[in-house]
Amino acid sequence: MSAPFRFGLIGAGRMGRTHLRGLEGSTEVEIVAVTEPVESAAASLREQGLSVLPTAEEMFAESELDGVLIAVPTPQHIDTTRKALEAGLPVLCEKPFGLVPDDARAAGRLASEKGLALQIAYWRRFVPQLSTLRSDLADGKYGTVHFLVCSQWDEAPPPLSFRNDSGGIYIDMGVHEVDQTLWLLGQDFTEYKTQSFPTTEDPGAQNDVDSAQALAMLSGGTSTVISLGRFYKGGDIVSVELFGSRDHSRFDVVSPETGEGPQLHALKLQAEAFARHARGAAQEGTTAEEAARVLELAHGLTEAAGVAVLGAP
Repeated sequence: MSAPFRFGLIGAGRMGRTHLRGLEGSTEVEIVAVTEPVESAAASLREQGLSVLPTAEEMFAESELDGVLIAVPTPQHIDTTRKALEAGLPVLCEKPFGLVPDDARAAGRLASEKGLALQIAYWRRFVPQLSTLRSDLADGKYGTVHFLVCSQWDEAPPPLSFRNDSGGIYIDMGVHEVDQTLWLLGQDFTEYKTQSFPTTEDPGAQNDVDSAQALAMLSGGTSTVISLGRFYKGGDIVSVELFGSRDHSRFDVVSPETGEGPQLHALKLQAEAFARHARGAAQEGTTAEEAARVLELAHGLTEAAGVAVLGAP
């Protein structure tokens, strides 16, 4: 058995700490160093036995790494990825992979030129229920797929500081549903209509919204509804429902009852698959090109809804 794949984690905010919890107990991957410039947060991480450095450059120079896991704010995704690739390190980067599709594609080209793995962390692809659904669809179990419903509602809106850099609800949240739809069905979006709720309960979120929906037609004739919102009592919920000519399926990917357990399990499977890919196996996760297409569609949904893309240059 090979030694565990050594990750450096860049960014120890909410999502970075979620990755830390998700990778606990894995025998295939481990986080050996963390970049965190805020000393109070760094001290807490050191108490967990982690090596903590204030900058990515220092981590690259002082740590023995096999790759990096990037969980910095969205506007920093591309620059941080470039730095890691220039340092010769494979990259697993949080979604949505920046805010500009062409920048995502350029980073993908850089990774290819350097012969390094680059994967975008759309963890839904590693949820066992969703993987089984995709396999069953490919095997024809559902017959002709008529309708797919993808819903994601958070327990509460995020802080204003996050909303102002996130890209807005379709780019922050909706990219998961878009990537999931493309991956499950192998069909692209051809046309769509959108609706967003006209007011927000956070007066500072001038261009973001608290809920938004989209109805899309796909290239294979299937229609899909994407439902996004920020008010679900008790905890976050992600659900999927599919109607086919031969069968039907509906399940919750995460819910208040499951808590974050299914997500943490998927994050572990995702990191382990990336480690195998970085060592020469086939890629199982989202590529930079796929992430760029997801971003293009999320921008299209955002523009159709008349909502500004927050944090974009």
